[in-house]
Amino acid sequence: MNKKLLFSIIVSAALVACESDDNTPDVTAPVIEVEEPESGEQFAAGGEIHAHGEVSDNEGLASYNITIHDDFDDHTHGRTLSAFAFDQSYVVEGATAEIDVEIDIDADATAGPYHFIVQAIDATGNSTSFADGSAIERQIWITNDQMPLVHFQDATGEEVEEYEAVVGETIQFYGLIEDQSGTLDHVDIEVGHAEEIEEHDHEHARVLDEAIFDQEFEVEGATSVTIQSLLADANIVVTQSDLDELEEGEHLYLMITALDEDGNSSYHQIAIHFD
Repeated sequence: MNKKLLFSIIVSAALVACESDDNTPDVTAPVIEVEEPESGEQFAAGGEIHAHGEVSDNEGLASYNITIHDDFDDHTHGRTLSAFAFDQSYVVEGATAEIDVEIDIDADATAGPYHFIVQAIDATGNSTSFADGSAIERQIWITNDQMPLVHFQDATGEEVEEYEAVVGETIQFYGLIEDQSGTLDHVDIEVGHAEEIEEHDHEHARVLDEAIFDQEFEVEGATSVTIQSLLADANIVVTQSDLDELEEGEHLYLMITALDEDGNSSYHQIAIHFD
């Protein structure tokens, strides 16, 4: 075969391949990576939330959006709240873009759980979604100086960083739950498995599987209540089989969510240590 003819055929094939590639529709959604905030992280009303991460796409980006809204569900009991909200889109170009945003929190924001959400759209209109996990959604907590506080204590009233327990024996929990500016409404107490989000972070964990103990207590009108009084009739026993179900990185925690009559809620947890 003539070399010029062979070369012409090769070039033509390459051009056809390139044209075919160019005509292939882009159906790939952007990829989002968020370093901050972490799930369960707490932020004070009047302070800032630092959002940091990266969004990328195989072809080119168009924009990303950050949304924050409350996750109060029906636990507000119909109260009028100053729930914090944020919704902002950012135009970006290129295959990658850094997420680096400082978000001011309202000084009068109601304390409680909020959803932090990041979504993105590329230049051809492909968007991330919750169905395939490409959109990012994390629960964070906003705190304020009116929300309920929990003080974990031992039998003598000294504050503790973890509870000591014996397998197969009833666990005795002590402590004080108090509202900072008004009265409490209800308290939810749970003992269950949890997975630490970061090895260095023992303050926040994600609850896994079915709880060993989970009960809600109505304490409407009380300014404070002790943990031991709420659990006076409870018989919380952790067996060896319960511990055997724990996977690497999982622990047992006492987890308390408290709501006051102003609609502020707070989450507190403490690890349970077994000899």
